[in-house]
Amino acid sequence: MVILRSGLLATAMVLAAIPALAQSATPPAQPALGPGGKIYTHASMTTNGPYWANNRNSLDQYRYFIYEPASPAPATAPVILFIHGIFATTPDSYLTWIQHMVLKGYTVVWVQYQSGLTPTSFYEVNARAAWADALNRLQNYWWENHVKPATNTSGQPATLLIGHSVGGFTVANLAATALTVTPKIPVPMGLVMIEPGSKNLVRAENFANIFQNTPMLMVGADQDTVVCTDTEKQIWNGTKQIPAGLKNYLWVQSDTHGTPQQIGNHFFPNTTGYGDTYSIDNRDFNITWKLSVAMADCAFGNFTNDPNACTIALGAGHPLQTSMGVWSDGTPVKPLKFYSDPNNTPPVVGCTN
Repeated sequence: MVILRSGLLATAMVLAAIPALAQSATPPAQPALGPGGKIYTHASMTTNGPYWANNRNSLDQYRYFIYEPASPAPATAPVILFIHGIFATTPDSYLTWIQHMVLKGYTVVWVQYQSGLTPTSFYEVNARAAWADALNRLQNYWWENHVKPATNTSGQPATLLIGHSVGGFTVANLAATALTVTPKIPVPMGLVMIEPGSKNLVRAENFANIFQNTPMLMVGADQDTVVCTDTEKQIWNGTKQIPAGLKNYLWVQSDTHGTPQQIGNHFFPNTTGYGDTYSIDNRDFNITWKLSVAMADCAFGNFTNDPNACTIALGAGHPLQTSMGVWSDGTPVKPLKFYSDPNNTPPVVGCTN
């Protein structure tokens, strides 16, 4: 009988453990504090638009929206230009990311640079037209009651450029031609490029013309088989004028430990779940949201969100920059990996570069 009872007890313990084993670990929730955290300086966002550059209302390749912090509405705020990936031609594709930046204290302008089969040679032209029109509106359309752009030491609007995919490549192009192509735009105070790509379809400007003191943060990923890494290397190799301390490259390492899997594919930056394992999760909180706000905070000298903003944005592999938190079972999520030179990243399976 003793043996029987022991056997039954062992069996019961095994059966009881099966549900626990079947439950997959979940990724970290959004942190409370920091540039990716859920504590905000503003309680709401005001959406204005759509507008069209130079009143070209029938041409959606010039369309843009302006998102401004509210509750309370500040008198002034730095302005972030957000440029979408190819064919992601509605703000909804990244709206929660945009809202996060706005609630952290920034005005965000989303521009649509393509409509239908807009030639790729016009992407930069169209984005520039919409961006210049939006800045003019924010500065001079007093009757529309916008939050005025904060200004830098040169008296120009304090701006930052952020883009994903082709949008990231367009960010680099705009920065390279800010003062040389009409309409002229303010020299950006920082650049964030998430998986920038051109697929050799978009002409590159001379990246050596990007202002040498421009902080630049670029993110690549180990399963991005859409743009791979050739464009990232092209931009990096073309910006030798930017000191190493102002230029960081981070690599997303996929982690399949739990559910949803934290995959570094090309589509993880969107906030709709398109082409991804989940719509909004830790890759948003600890990669795109954290890094974009940290770079803005650092570039604009705003340390209310986190006094370590510059370490997070440009920390060259500091744990505050690379940490991705822990799964619900206590296992650390694979951190971001810092590369001093993206030419040394491992090959992406499915890519030839």
